[in-house]
Amino acid sequence: MTIVLDRLGNRVYDSGMMSEPVPGASQTKDLPPDPRDQRIAELEAQLAAALALVARLQARVRELEHQVAELQRSGKRQATPFARKKRSAAPKKPGRKAGQGTFKHRPPPAPEDVQETKDAPLDRCPACGGALVDCKTHEQFEIDIPPVKPVIVRFVTHSGYCGQCRRRVRSQHPEQISRAAGAAGVVVGPRAKALAADMKHRLGLSYGKVCELISDAFGLQVTRSAWCQADQRLAHAARPVYEELIEVLRASASVHSDETGWRIGSLAAWLWVFTNRDVTVYTIAEGRGHDVVVEILGADFPGVLVSDCFTAYDHRALADWLKQKCVGHLLNNLSDIEDQKTGGAVRFARDVTALLREALALKRAKPTLDPTAFAQQAAALEARLDRLIAARRRFSDPDNLRFANRLRKHRPHLLRFLYVDGLDATNNQAERMLRPAVITRKTAGCNRTDAGAEAHAILSSVLATCRQRAIPILDYLIKRQRFGETPPALAPP
Repeated sequence: MTIVLDRLGNRVYDSGMMSEPVPGASQTKDLPPDPRDQRIAELEAQLAAALALVARLQARVRELEHQVAELQRSGKRQATPFARKKRSAAPKKPGRKAGQGTFKHRPPPAPEDVQETKDAPLDRCPACGGALVDCKTHEQFEIDIPPVKPVIVRFVTHSGYCGQCRRRVRSQHPEQISRAAGAAGVVVGPRAKALAADMKHRLGLSYGKVCELISDAFGLQVTRSAWCQADQRLAHAARPVYEELIEVLRASASVHSDETGWRIGSLAAWLWVFTNRDVTVYTIAEGRGHDVVVEILGADFPGVLVSDCFTAYDHRALADWLKQKCVGHLLNNLSDIEDQKTGGAVRFARDVTALLREALALKRAKPTLDPTAFAQQAAALEARLDRLIAARRRFSDPDNLRFANRLRKHRPHLLRFLYVDGLDATNNQAERMLRPAVITRKTAGCNRTDAGAEAHAILSSVLATCRQRAIPILDYLIKRQRFGETPPALAPP
């Protein structure tokens, strides 16, 4: 049976009903292509492409929502703020390795150092009351802190009127830390002030906790405001040392720098650290610009500045400086890219990671290599890096393209650590020295006034440098406060 339809879809011929087709009717095979069918096909293709795009965008949205949730959780995390995102496949076993070092135990004190002996006799078995045989004697030494009673020192000074100078003069003892008399004649001693400053500015305790600890341990009742005022005076006395540390940094071969958020009252600020193996300087500024770097290190810093890729270190005022960008930050960024990408987009991150790790291994092996062999291997790494980040290379993935642009921007400062002896490839030195400030910010808060911020920068710099130079902190601060004492120099020889 044959059915013939016209252009409007009406049946005009049916072989089962008519022997001949209706005149004027056309056969199906003779009909020209319908434009509506072509338009329908185009719309169906566009719909399929749109649905595929929607599916990809939905997958990307889910991925970004997961990342946002992770960032929100990490921002609110109160414990282990420096925890890793994933566990190590082969974690190190805690403790020293077998055969490495010796077990050190606390030696027993000398007999003349024992102030008291307490004996616990044993005549009978405490369980059944039976007689004991083969008796032995055992010793245990307990080292404890004795009850502390504050030491009160009375200074007697004298004054008189000089007829020649026509003024009243007064004597002072070299161990005094203040000339106050009368109603202000009772002052807290230099050791207590030094201990309080160390707990506040290096260990991160608040003034309230400093009050409680010193009161409980030493029986010394001092208010929080008194400790704050004592820190202000101590910072004023230590300012010449702070300025000396800045001069030492300006003459150093390398300086690590980093910054973190801070507050002065309710206003935002930034705490900067400039450090190396011998000296550490903190400063608190209202901004995060390059002017802070120039203010501390000077406009003509001759050493190598080690930092992350923050844009303040790339200002044109620092264009002629020697720099080393932190390889650790780059490896972390590459690890994030490698975790997020699949397929061919992973290859670039893996290649750059392998190259940077080979550069770190070459740096460690440099003392054992012939200079010619080292130069050849270093040149090969430089050439490989140039090929990986070549401007003419096409990157299909936008993240890989952005990271390649960053590497090209900092290309002169990526492998400088290979050629400068004693130069670290990472900015871990600044990260370590910045971590106490982060803990202080979390546990004790920041500063309420500009004077408090300045005192914190000065005292924390002096305390951290004392720790680096193995100088007893309390003794140093005591000598800094007394009139007749000369503290040791903090500058390295």
